[in-house]
Amino acid sequence: MELTLDQALQKGIEAHRAGNVQEADRYYTAVLKANPKYPDANHNMGVLAVGVGKVEEALPFFKTALEANPNIAQFWLSYIDALIKLDRRADAKAVCDQAKSNGAKGDAFDQLEKHLSEVDLIINVQDPPQDQQQPIINLYTQGQLEQALAKVSQLFRQFPNSIFLYNIEGAANRGLGQLDAAIVSYGKALQLNPDYAEAHNNMGNALQDQGKILEALEAFNKAIAAKPDYAEAYNNMGIALREQGKLDEAIEAYKKALSIRPDYAEAYNNMGNALQDQGKILEPLEAFNKALAVKPDYAEAYNNMGIALREQGKLDEAIEAFSKALSIKPNHANAYNNMGVALIEQGKLEEAVKAYNQALAITPDDSKAWKNLSLALQAIKLQISSKEELVIYYPKDTGSQYYKIAKSILDFRLDRGRGSANSSLSETLELIANNENLSITNPSGPKTDSVIKPISADKVIALTHFGRSGTGLLHSLIDGHPEVSTLPSIYLSEYFDHSTWEQITAGGWQEVADRFVSIYQVLFDATSTVPIGTKSKQLIYNIGKKEGMANVGENRNEVLRVDKKLFCDELNRLMDFYDEVDAFVLFKLAHTAFHKAINDLRQKSLIFYHIHNPDTYAQLNFVRSAPNANWVVMVREPIQSCESWIRANSTFDNNDHSGISKQIISMLFGIDNIIYHRQNSIGVRLEDLKDNPRKTIPALCKWMGIKESETLYEMTAQGKKWWGDPISPDFAKDGMDPFGKTSINRKVGSIFSERDQYILRTLFYPFNVRFGYVEENVEWFKVDLQAIRSMLEKMFDFEKIIIEKTQADPEKFMKSGSYLYLRSGLIERWSTLNKYQTYPNMIKRLSI
Repeated sequence: MELTLDQALQKGIEAHRAGNVQEADRYYTAVLKANPKYPDANHNMGVLAVGVGKVEEALPFFKTALEANPNIAQFWLSYIDALIKLDRRADAKAVCDQAKSNGAKGDAFDQLEKHLSEVDLIINVQDPPQDQQQPIINLYTQGQLEQALAKVSQLFRQFPNSIFLYNIEGAANRGLGQLDAAIVSYGKALQLNPDYAEAHNNMGNALQDQGKILEALEAFNKAIAAKPDYAEAYNNMGIALREQGKLDEAIEAYKKALSIRPDYAEAYNNMGNALQDQGKILEPLEAFNKALAVKPDYAEAYNNMGIALREQGKLDEAIEAFSKALSIKPNHANAYNNMGVALIEQGKLEEAVKAYNQALAITPDDSKAWKNLSLALQAIKLQISSKEELVIYYPKDTGSQYYKIAKSILDFRLDRGRGSANSSLSETLELIANNENLSITNPSGPKTDSVIKPISADKVIALTHFGRSGTGLLHSLIDGHPEVSTLPSIYLSEYFDHSTWEQITAGGWQEVADRFVSIYQVLFDATSTVPIGTKSKQLIYNIGKKEGMANVGENRNEVLRVDKKLFCDELNRLMDFYDEVDAFVLFKLAHTAFHKAINDLRQKSLIFYHIHNPDTYAQLNFVRSAPNANWVVMVREPIQSCESWIRANSTFDNNDHSGISKQIISMLFGIDNIIYHRQNSIGVRLEDLKDNPRKTIPALCKWMGIKESETLYEMTAQGKKWWGDPISPDFAKDGMDPFGKTSINRKVGSIFSERDQYILRTLFYPFNVRFGYVEENVEWFKVDLQAIRSMLEKMFDFEKIIIEKTQADPEKFMKSGSYLYLRSGLIERWSTLNKYQTYPNMIKRLSI
C-alpha cells in the first residue's frame, strides 16, 4: 500500500517512539528521498542520529530543517543541544542568539541563554606566563614529547582555558602519532579563539597526516583567512596540493609563502619537489640551491638535490649530495636508500647493499629499501655460487616480527623460479599469519549470538597481468554480470598491504568505513585527485581519469560516482554483525556495501578482484587471506606484450634501462609463479578473447562457475559503457571495439631487434608452446638454447640504442646494476631451461 509523505513520517515517528531505530530510519529516509527539504523528517532524522551517538552527522539534518522552517522552536533547541554535546559552545551560543533574533522564546531558550552566558564568563582565555611556557617549549623542541604532555597536564589545573596549552598539547600528540587526540586539542584551542590561525594550521597538518587532504586544505584556508601573511600555512597548503597532484597550484602556494618570507628554506625545498614532479630539469636544482643558501645544514634539501642529480645521470654529484645530507643527519634513512640506488646505477653492488642495510637499520619497515635490496642481490647472484654466500649480504636481524616477514619475502623474491620457491612461500605465509593486528575487534560485540550466514560472496577470483595483456578489457567484460561482484578499475591492487590495513584501522572500529572511503576516494568519485598507492609506496594521481572512469556512458559525459554516506552506512551495518573483522572480511563487506550503494541488489556468487600488479607483500597477504582464491592471468604473445608494456610505461622513450629490465624479468619469472601452481589458476589468451569471444567467454564462464550472459560481450564499468584505456594506442575517438584485433595484429620490432627477439623467444619457448604461439620443436629449441647462452653476456640491440641516445660510456653501462640484474635473471632462466627443457610449475592455458 502506497503511503503519503505525512503517513510515512507518522509511521517513522511511531517506530522511533517504540525504539525501532532501523524501521524509523527507513521511513524517514523514504520521506527525504521524495522530498529532501521536508523539515520534520530532517529534524527527526537528526534526533535519531543523536540518539545513536552520531551527533556530528545530525547537524546537517537540523540545519536543513531550520532552513525549511525556522519557526519551530524545537528545531532550534535540538540543534543547539547537539552543538553543546559536541562541546562547540561558541557555535551553540551563536545559534541561540540567532534563534532569539528569529523570535524564539520561552523558558527553554532563557535557560539555554543563561547557561551559555555563564559558560562564556568561565571561558576567559588565560595562558601561563612566559617563564612557565618556555620549559614546555624546550621539552617539545628537544623531542621529549611525553614529558611535555605531562607538564601541560599539570598546568591545565591552573590554566584550564589556555590556548597555548591546547596548541602545544596537540603538537606533542601529533609528534607521538596520536592524531585523533591532536585534532581534539586543536579543536579546543579554536573553541577558545576561532580566529587562532596557528591552531587552524596545525589542525591542517594533523588532518593531512590522516590522509584527509580536503579537510586539511580547508583548515589551511581558515588559517590564511585569519592571518593573510601566514607563510607556513601557504607552505603546508602547497604540500597538500602536491599530494593531490595539483602541482601548478602547489607551486603557486609556495610562491606566496616565499613572497611573505623570502628566507623560507622549506618552501624552496618543497617547490623543488613539485617542479621535479612536473619533469623540470634545471628549475628543481635552482630551488634546492636557494633552500641551501638560506639553510646550509638542510639535510632534506641535499637529499632531494641528490635525487634530481641522479635522474639527470650525474651519479657522482648525486652521491656527494646524499653524503652531505648524511653528514648533517646521520640517521636519514631515505638518503641511504637513495644513495644505494645511485650506487647500483654505477655498478657498485656491494656498496649499494651496504647503503640499503644502513637504511634498514634505521627504519626496518622501509618496504622500498627491502625491494631495492632484493634487486641488488639478484644482480649479485651473478658473482656467487650459492644461497649461503648471498645471505651474508642480508641486513642485520633486529629480532622483530616485521624483520622476519621482510626477510622471508626477500627469500621468496630471490627464490622465484627455483625448487625452493614453494618452501619460501609457505614460510612467508606462516609468518604473515602470525603477525599482530591482523583484525580489529567490535567494542560493542556482534548484534546477535546466532551463527551469521555469509552476507557476501565467499568465492574470489583474482585477475592479474602478463606484461600488457588486456586485463582492463577482461575486467570490463566481467563487470555487470548479475552473479559477479566487482569494483571498477585497479584501485585496490595494494589493499592487502599491511600499511593499508594500519591506515584503515588507525582510528578504531567506528572510523573503519570513513577511513576506507578517505583512502579510496577515487572509488566514490572518479575525478578525485587523491592518489592511490601502488608498488613500492609510489602514488598514482588522477587514476580515475587515467583509467577512463571519468568519461563513461553512451555520450562519454558521465563520471563514476558512489554515494559515500550510503556506502558507509551499509558497511557499518554489516560490520556490526561481527565480533571482529580482518582485511579479507572487510574486503568482502566493502563489495556488498558498494553494490548496495549503487542499488545493485542482485545476489552475487563470487567476487572478481582486479589485483593487477601488486607488491609482493600485498600479493602474499591476499594469498594468505584467501587461500582458496582462483587466479586468472591474462596472457598475450610475449614479445608483443612486453613491447606494448614498455611503450605504455614510456620506459624506452625515457631511456629507463632499469625499468625495462624489471619488465622483462617480471614476465620471464611470472609464467611459473609458484602462487599460480599452488592455487587453481588459468591463463587466458588475449588472442582467443579477441578472435573467438563466443567460444572463449563460455569456456571461462564454465571455469569460473557462472552462467553465460550477454553482459560479457560489452565493455562496462559500474554498469556504464566504458570506452577503453585512454593511454592505449588503440583508443579511438569513438571508443575501443572490445574484440578489435589491432593490438594482437601489431607487428613487433619497435623496441626489440630480430636478434633481441630471437633471444627472448627462445627463453619464452615453453610458454609459447603451451599457449599455442609456436609449434613444438624440441630439437630446434635445444639448438637455439645453446646458441643464445653466449649472447646473454653481450649487449642487446635495444641497449645499444639507449647508449647512443644518452651518450653513455658502454663499459660503465655494462657494469651498471640494471645491466647485471637483467643478465642475472636471463642466465637463471636459461639454466632452468638447460636443466629441464621447460619451466616447472608453468601456468595452464584455458581449455576452449
